[in-house]
Amino acid sequence: MDYWIDNVRIENGYTYDNDWVNGSKTDLVAVHVVTGKIAAIIPQDEFVKEHMQATYSGDGLLMLPSLTDKHVHLDKLKIGEPWTPIRPAKNIVERFEQEIPDINRLSSSMQERAEKMIALEKQHGVTTIRSHVDIEPMTDLRHFKVIKKVAENSDIKIEIVAFPQHGLLRSQSYDLVAEALQSGADFIGGVDPYGLDQDYKKSLGQTFELADKYHAGVDIHVHDRNEAGTKTIKEIIRLTEYYHLQDKVFISHAFGLNDFVGEERQSVFDQLAALKIHIVTSVPLDAGTIPPIMELIHAGVQVHVGNDNVNDSWSPYGNGSVQDKLARLGEMFSVNDQVGLTQLLGLVTDGKVTLDAKGNRQWPVVGEAANFMLVDASCAAEFVARQSRVDGVRYLDEQCNLNN
Repeated sequence: MDYWIDNVRIENGYTYDNDWVNGSKTDLVAVHVVTGKIAAIIPQDEFVKEHMQATYSGDGLLMLPSLTDKHVHLDKLKIGEPWTPIRPAKNIVERFEQEIPDINRLSSSMQERAEKMIALEKQHGVTTIRSHVDIEPMTDLRHFKVIKKVAENSDIKIEIVAFPQHGLLRSQSYDLVAEALQSGADFIGGVDPYGLDQDYKKSLGQTFELADKYHAGVDIHVHDRNEAGTKTIKEIIRLTEYYHLQDKVFISHAFGLNDFVGEERQSVFDQLAALKIHIVTSVPLDAGTIPPIMELIHAGVQVHVGNDNVNDSWSPYGNGSVQDKLARLGEMFSVNDQVGLTQLLGLVTDGKVTLDAKGNRQWPVVGEAANFMLVDASCAAEFVARQSRVDGVRYLDEQCNLNN
């Protein structure tokens, strides 16, 4: 498909009051899109509308890269269901054992609830979702098959993590997870190989073995703290290097990163960066729980923000907005300046930012995929801090059909 979007604003540098960065400059431009890629960016006053090409007006709004939610559970949601609070549970095992009958009692189908969540995400500017999907003997591959069908019919990109929530070893789910990977799951997941499976080396060994065999990525929930958390993280680092899975391994939550100290702390952070092991956070509010995000970013580690639980058996909270989570993270780490807020955008865009720290334009770029959103904000920093309204999301699906 060949089209133009004109009368849009893009950032093109910072503004200054002496040495203080007090805003961002924008240019009014027209953007040419051909077969799903940005083909040209020209000043608005040079744009001449041609009748042979479709043209859409950006109405003077700011163009930003569309968003990515790196952590959601499309099979667990209660969206659209009558209100219920969270049932008490003594521990994580009791919680996930309660969850199966809770989900089975819901009046709407898993497909309906997942599609409602996807629609909600799109309203918030998201065009890529990574969903963990429970796989264990009690539900077999039922959840996976539903979410795989939803993903295949969706007009946005949905990555699926084969997620043995009950423990890969504990629930004897190796063969089921292998079947899911063989059937198209993009990642293999896991939960607390040390605390839940009680044998982190064997659990992680089998996880990486499956990832290697089926050419999948790895995305593991690690909530464990102290020795349990640090040993797990170091083993993930070792196995990533052994299997040459650089840039394909993600650690969700990663609370144990707080427990490394001194020279070992810096060494571990440097290894995460060198091996391109990503960290995904849902921005928990518990004191001392969220990983040291700014330290990690400074060390060169790529960090992502995801929703995680949204109105399910684990939490009654959540509005499906990674923009909201990002603003919370900015507050927690006291990111208040123009440059810092602009860089935070990369945590929900797979690293894409409009300007680098020196004010050089980084996005949009000719040749990149034309996945973008139009927002009612003067700059990316305002979008992050004020949670500015997303006016529209435009993106090209795999058939290069324009969606908005």
